[in-house]
Amino acid sequence: MTARILHILAVLLLWSFPAFAAEVVVVQGERMAPFEAALRGFEGTAGVRSVERFVLSDMRGADVARAVREARPRLVLAVGRDALVRVREIREIPVIYVMVATPEATGATGRNVTGVEMHVPAERYLSFFAKELGGKRVGIIHNPARTGALVREAREAAERLGITLVVRKADDPRETVRELSSLKGKVDVLWMLPDPTVVTRDTVEAFALFSQENRVPVVAFAAKYLQQGAVAAFEVDPADMGRQAGRMARRILDGAPPESLQPEHPAKTHLKVNPSVARHLGVTLKE
Repeated sequence: MTARILHILAVLLLWSFPAFAAEVVVVQGERMAPFEAALRGFEGTAGVRSVERFVLSDMRGADVARAVREARPRLVLAVGRDALVRVREIREIPVIYVMVATPEATGATGRNVTGVEMHVPAERYLSFFAKELGGKRVGIIHNPARTGALVREAREAAERLGITLVVRKADDPRETVRELSSLKGKVDVLWMLPDPTVVTRDTVEAFALFSQENRVPVVAFAAKYLQQGAVAAFEVDPADMGRQAGRMARRILDGAPPESLQPEHPAKTHLKVNPSVARHLGVTLKE
């Protein structure tokens, strides 16, 4: 009799709890150190009780959007551009992105989408060009489909600062190399944007050669390009970006509508310098 009563109580307890659902589902492009750092920052700040993670590199061919919906989370965190692309069709769940340089190029638009953009504000770059490099004519090569929003932001900042942008468009890497030659004698600084059409292994070599031959500094968006000829780069802090995303997530989970949270720029950035390139170009820079 006692055993039967215990069995009935166990069944009643099971019925009284809903099926388990993660509070947040993380969709992550791959297992790389910056993404892991961003995720740790997020988890340390968001204060969520449960997190389920899908790593795209482990789920080749899977319907990620369906898997997310089946997990029934209250919020989705997309870490990296590929992750944001894979969840862009989700409209009924709030989506926060992090470690995405050009979110507008992913097609992930909607009132439910916001996040922390990976690029440093254009005004900071342009102020650096003018004050530290004496650059009043700034060259940019870009693919409008990839970095059109960044260039629009740069144009607005340049107008405020009295800087001239010399913009060239390129639809493929070969066109990038051709457009580089058209900038000879017309720019004081080359600004390398996080544009995958323009920045490839071959084109980075072309940027470096242009810099050496014309004594025009190249400023990049990541420190890895310092060893390939860039004089300086502004780097973001992945862990701190994760913390920013975590604070946004906490506000949404506490009831704020996603559309009330505007996308944010990284709160922390670091200037990295290649001293040997700086000496060759005759400029003095401090990190």
